[in-house]
Amino acid sequence: MLRAPLALIAASTTLLAVSLAQEAPQPTQRSQATRPFTNRAGSFRIDLPADWRQLGPAELKALTTTLPSLPQDVTQNVPHLFYAVGPIDRWMRGEFDGEYLYVVEQDAEWHLDGDLKARLQQMWSAKAADDGQSYEILSAERAQLGADANPAVIVERRIRTKAGETLRSLDLHVPTGGREVTLCLATRDDAFEKNRSELIARANTLSLARRSRGETKLSDRLWTPLAAGAVVGIVFLILYRRSRRPSA
Repeated sequence: MLRAPLALIAASTTLLAVSLAQEAPQPTQRSQATRPFTNRAGSFRIDLPADWRQLGPAELKALTTTLPSLPQDVTQNVPHLFYAVGPIDRWMRGEFDGEYLYVVEQDAEWHLDGDLKARLQQMWSAKAADDGQSYEILSAERAQLGADANPAVIVERRIRTKAGETLRSLDLHVPTGGREVTLCLATRDDAFEKNRSELIARANTLSLARRSRGETKLSDRLWTPLAAGAVVGIVFLILYRRSRRPSA
């Protein structure tokens, strides 16, 4: 795996396999006050603009009435599984600038091999067939993310919404404690390059409550039942020997 300072990403149209912990980029002029956002399960934390918060499902009806052309993912909301985080109060006033974080939490860690870009494109193309949007994977690389050098897959993805708007997202696929967390930092496509340093700076603040468990190997899968079988065998042997002892 290649490792290079994070700042190199800003000079490239593709993501490199880098350790984001090695060097955090300098904030751009548009940087604003931030505060940590922690998901409800407490499994991750990331610094976001201070006025961002998680969109509640009860707010969706009013929001989609005010902003009927929202990206498809923003309108999909199950609080512990998938949800948008952004300047919700501004959205409620009809102010949507295309910037948000979309989070997907899954039960099993991902351990992808082979051509990452092709595999992810296949997944997103299948989703496009269901939701009417289009998705283009621009790059996909393995990296180490944040101060703790957590393993991750970092993806640049272009989104064309049903309303005809084009967005771009920096997707962070991060395994943690047996679960997979995907954080999609989205902005309008024509603003992405200008905002790239700030998006990467946000990604660099990500911290996890638990490290990845790592890919389960065949030997790992076999070890638990074999160990359990050995314990059971020992117990039966002890009971058998006791039953064979002559009574006093």
